[in-house]
Formats: sequence, C-alpha cells, structure tokens
Amino acid sequence: MANASKSAFFLVELDGKEGKEIYEMLQRIGPDENAFNNEVNGMSYEQFKSWLSLQMKWARGEDLPDGYVKQWTYWLVEENKPVGYGKLRERLTEKSRNFGGNIGFAIDPLSRGKGYGYILFDMLLIEAPNKGIREVLSTVERNNIPSKLIHEKCGGVIIEENEQRFIFDFSDRIRKRG
Repeated sequence: MANASKSAFFLVELDGKEGKEIYEMLQRIGPDENAFNNEVNGMSYEQFKSWLSLQMKWARGEDLPDGYVKQWTYWLVEENKPVGYGKLRERLTEKSRNFGGNIGFAIDPLSRGKGYGYILFDMLLIEAPNKGIREVLSTVERNNIPSKLIHEKCGGVIIEENEQRFIFDFSDRIRKRG
C-alpha cells in the first residue's frame, strides 16, 4: 500500500450539484461491496440526479423512510478527482448498531490499494463531531481484512464479534478530539 498524504485530499459534502465524474465513480463501485450499500450502481444519470436531491433531504432530516436517521454523504477528492465515498449517520438505530454503524465507505475500484480507505475513514471520523455525533460504531464483515486493518489503524476497538462481522467502537477517539 502506498503512503498517501492527506494534504492532497479533501472531504466534500454532497451538495446536489455533483456531475458525471461522481456518477461514473458510483457506477464502478458495486451495489453491495462488503456490506456497503451503493444504491446508485445501475441507476441512469437522471435517476442519480433524483438520488442526489433525496440525499440532500435526508441530510436535513426530511422524508426519512421508517427506521432511517439523518445522514450525510461525502466524497473523497484527490486533486479534483473523486476517489471514494462515505456516509455518516447521525445516531445509531437498533439495526445499525449491529449492522453498519455510523460510518460506511467505499473506494473507487480504480483507486484501491493506495491507502485511500484509511484517509477517507479517518476524515469521516474527524467530521463526525462536527455533525454532533458523539458515539461512533462501525461494523466490518469478517472476510474484509483491509477494512478491519483500517478500523484498527484509525483507533477502533473491537467491542463485539460474531460469525459475520466485527463491531468497532471509536467513541474514545471522538471524545478525546471533542
């Protein structure tokens, strides 16, 4: 894994004005990679534009489906090129406490193996308190060793594990920063 410097990267919050570069990246990321749900994969460009509007509403807490909480979507950008995507959930639900957590992320397949997953996850952890998030859990599928290593490198503590996944807690890290 190459050592990527965080200084070349920006975390950009979805603003509804995203264009073809973001859309094309989302088409390369599978619909369910290691339990990260990328619902844009397979959508038309027009459907993507509607999805962006929906994400803006969800970030404001509007029109949330049952069981959903406010969530924000972010793009990891390197020199004006999107290389990854992540989400922050405002709080945990019963379901997300055991499956998903507060943070989910995926890296463009064209940009994997370069340390970008660590950079994106770390930046999302830094952003979490700015959104009022004080408790951060994230789950990792047992067979996703690269993500497990990212979680450990970012200061996560395994608080539970089962046959399917590891559950990491980052709350101590968040409290120390806040």
